[in-house]
Amino acid sequence: MFSAVVTAFVVQSYQLLQESSTDVTVAILSQIASRLGEVTDRAAPTVPPFSPTSSAIRVNILWFLSLILSLATVLSGIVSLQWLREYLRYPTHCSPKQKFAIRNMRAEAFDRWYVPHILAGLPVLLQIALVLFFAGLVDFLLQLHLIVAIPVIILVSSTLLFLLLTTILPSLQALYIINSLRQDTAPNQSPFKSPQAWAFLRMTSSQTFRILLGYIRDVILTPIIILTSTVGKLQNA
Repeated sequence: MFSAVVTAFVVQSYQLLQESSTDVTVAILSQIASRLGEVTDRAAPTVPPFSPTSSAIRVNILWFLSLILSLATVLSGIVSLQWLREYLRYPTHCSPKQKFAIRNMRAEAFDRWYVPHILAGLPVLLQIALVLFFAGLVDFLLQLHLIVAIPVIILVSSTLLFLLLTTILPSLQALYIINSLRQDTAPNQSPFKSPQAWAFLRMTSSQTFRILLGYIRDVILTPIIILTSTVGKLQNA
């Protein structure tokens, strides 16, 4: 359904990348009028070569990427259903012991071939497609009318803020749990568990991320704080 919605918008937006038939007609009529001598006082108007606007290029890139990602999600979902169907299929003449052995073998193979990660990534792909569609929609409306774009920007920003908060809050709550365990308290677990939230938690827990945060703190933030306090002291003096 989302792919159908994006397709409806793409059908309209891709026309912005092509020269309008009206402009072509005007150029042809201008040349005919010039040759027939109907334009005597002034030179015949020349139509500059067509070039799509930067906004039209951005909008089409965002919407085509959104369409491709949504269709890729559908294709990956179909293939994943085929995997699950084969996972649940057993030979007809098979003892319970053999079925148990086959099930364990398949479960181990699923983990080693990262099938759960692939299944968890399908909703993330669709969310990325939705974010790209929202970005293109905002850019498209900004070129049409600012008053129309303002309420759309507010709703889109609220939706993306919800997605961002539900991605970040579990990591912040996990850090709170780590600190609170030292105080022998038991906080409530965050229910906002999602593939993107787990990915953000793994990223923030990595040593590389901690080194990056330390670099930003020591190299960027600390000099700014020292410079600001020094300027304040000089102004007070």
